[in-house]
Amino acid sequence: MRPLPIDPHLPDVLAALRASGAAVVVAPPGSGKTTRVPPAIASEVPGRVLVTQPRRVAARLAAGRMASERGERPGRTIGYSTRFDRRTSAATRVELITEGLLVRRLQADPFLDGVSCVVLDEFHERTVDVDLALALLADCRRSARDDLRVVVMSATLDPAPVAEFLGCPVVEAPGRTFAVDVAFSRASTARPEARCAAAVRRVLQEESDGHVLVFLPGVAEIERTGRALRDGGAADVDVLLLHGRLPLDRQAAALAPSDRRKVVLATNIAETSVTLEGARAVVDTGLARVARYDPAVGLTRLETRPISRASADQRAGRAGRTGPGRCVRLWTEADHRSRRAADEPEIRRADLAPLVLQVLEWGTEPEELPWFEAPPPAALARARDILRELGALDDGAPTARGHALAALPVHPRLGAVLLAGRARGVEAAAATAVALMSEIDPFRGPPDAPGDGDLEPRLAAIAEAEWRDRTPAGADARRWRELRRVRDQLLRRLASLPAEPAPATALDPLVAALLAGLPGRLGRRREPGSPRYLLASGHGAVLDDASRAHADLLFAMDLRSARRGAHAEHRIRLAHPVDVDLDTLPATDELRFDPGTESVVLRRVTRIGALVLRDVQSSRRPPAIDAAPVLETAARAAADRALSPSPEAARALARLRFAAGLTDALDGSPEAWTDLLPDLCATRRSFAELRRADLAAALLERLTWKQRAALDRLAPERLRVPSGSRLLVDYAAEGPPVLAGRIQQFFGATETPTVGGGRVPVMLHLLAPNGRPAQITQDLGGFWERSYPDVRKELRGRYPKHPWPDDPASATPTNRAKPRR
Repeated sequence: MRPLPIDPHLPDVLAALRASGAAVVVAPPGSGKTTRVPPAIASEVPGRVLVTQPRRVAARLAAGRMASERGERPGRTIGYSTRFDRRTSAATRVELITEGLLVRRLQADPFLDGVSCVVLDEFHERTVDVDLALALLADCRRSARDDLRVVVMSATLDPAPVAEFLGCPVVEAPGRTFAVDVAFSRASTARPEARCAAAVRRVLQEESDGHVLVFLPGVAEIERTGRALRDGGAADVDVLLLHGRLPLDRQAAALAPSDRRKVVLATNIAETSVTLEGARAVVDTGLARVARYDPAVGLTRLETRPISRASADQRAGRAGRTGPGRCVRLWTEADHRSRRAADEPEIRRADLAPLVLQVLEWGTEPEELPWFEAPPPAALARARDILRELGALDDGAPTARGHALAALPVHPRLGAVLLAGRARGVEAAAATAVALMSEIDPFRGPPDAPGDGDLEPRLAAIAEAEWRDRTPAGADARRWRELRRVRDQLLRRLASLPAEPAPATALDPLVAALLAGLPGRLGRRREPGSPRYLLASGHGAVLDDASRAHADLLFAMDLRSARRGAHAEHRIRLAHPVDVDLDTLPATDELRFDPGTESVVLRRVTRIGALVLRDVQSSRRPPAIDAAPVLETAARAAADRALSPSPEAARALARLRFAAGLTDALDGSPEAWTDLLPDLCATRRSFAELRRADLAAALLERLTWKQRAALDRLAPERLRVPSGSRLLVDYAAEGPPVLAGRIQQFFGATETPTVGGGRVPVMLHLLAPNGRPAQITQDLGGFWERSYPDVRKELRGRYPKHPWPDDPASATPTNRAKPRR
């Protein structure tokens, strides 16, 4: 074997494992860490070494390279396991495995019998599966397998936090790299593939040797760039494609050594795990396709996003493996400085329903598992909501259905489709539908291409093709084989699970199965003949022009998430018409508040899931006891219209607020009226009835006997004045409460009346015979002594028939406007 930069550091890795049972290895791409570290560990431990890779292609190619270094084929000393392909034997010492498969193996065998070490390669990609695998391994080492060794490897990872988490040393292998000349481009509005093809031609003209590695975000961009290069006449150069959907032999051919110059158009699959020998130039669009869960929509959207600076550096480094290299970045230097330093871990942006279900199957709560980075609490809560909706959880623990969903190698929503399909006798069609939704469709082109058909003709073509044992007409043969593999694996797993009973339904069995897992994808046409639909999720969607599923109702099989925006609509690329007689569906009575009549009405509603198909008002009057909650909700939202406080009610509330300021026994909060709504709405159906309610009586009736006594003591409604009259006290005014009465009614008194249990003097409004205040005071005795003479002089001339004694403090009070004759 030829020497690699990692070789001198292998003893350090083994020493770290002997000392602490774990190690963090940091080495650049091409240094040999993937192919040399696991066999070195296997030479020292008795059991098997499992090595995770984030992609199936990386696992197969790395296993092939490791085996070839030993003069073997994969399946002997070096093997691999992916979802549909396994090459291992009893002699296998190193097994490369995808991260998701490791999680399932841990679930099946929590002790990992026969395994001595697990190597998590390319950990910096931080997929959900690798974070979950590390957490499960840490829990396993803590509780059962303290002898299990764990190695974390990466090219760009900050090693300190992981080393602290594992309690182990860091082994750094600098590698043997050459200088890479990095050039940025000017800003441009041209499509990435057009700029890419032009940049590749310039590199081929300016550089005389070496392969060119080109990074593009997805399959569609790769194929368009390939056509542009071939149409532009890239002479004496092989243009090869590299992405995860290609057959293994074509992937291997793209990376194989070659005397002819190659241009390899790749997704970020070529960023890590695999190396293109002889690459001397990199052309980088700076873009990658990233899966991001949008909780507002309930979909995982594939977004084309700028890569981080760390990813850009890793891509550029691919040009400096064997000699000085060159990297052309199709973005500006200013743009580069504004980019994220490192990629965001998937656990912060993914749908965590599968993760939560797997953790619960492990036997613990997600919050109790030892995470390198704990999942966001809001994402965990959303995941639990999804699982409860699917019937996978009951009181926080997995149900029998939850255990079955965890055993299926698909998202729990798709697993629910499979279980419902089996219960209704259409498991083959349901498995085919799930395979179409989770794998590449053999009947169409790249994901960004327009839709070109619907589910029904696909199922018919598949059935005929299998009967004739051939590839369906119009289907890609490789993708057809992949689809069949997925479907058949799902059917095998499904057959091993307990069957569920099927609830009665008027729907087509396949439609019922699809809605069991994805009820939000049912769509109803907005207008006759329109391609625009309203989905049960509440979002809008547009059916592709090429689709033939133009029905009033349809199920969106392939739903592409819309770009963000207030009026953005999703795109339906594959649909299944839903043909149902509404009269055969059960209808339910629903109570609604009608803003037009401001009353609660009864409506007869027919729906499938959350999508309303028919909604008519019933002639029956709803029972008041049932209408009460609906009326209360509407009244709370529009209390100013629903309630009409009388002057008596306003006075009662003002008394209550004043008294509440003097004792904790009373509550005078501003929500007093809305607090009355539960009682007020109990026997009413409309705002008109509410407006007729006696709010003052309702407010006071809520008080206990002791509270009412405290209210009357601290804020009496009326006060007796010297004339014998009981005058209203106004507690609504700013400042102290106001007591208004004619001057003659206060003759014979020198003390100002009080409220608040004698603590608060009222503000006296002493009225002239015309009813207007002649004096405002809180000092009645002082008024008689100082101000009354002037008031008497002025008012006696205007109102000579009223009594105006010289000594009001000793005069007889009177309620009469004029003295008796």
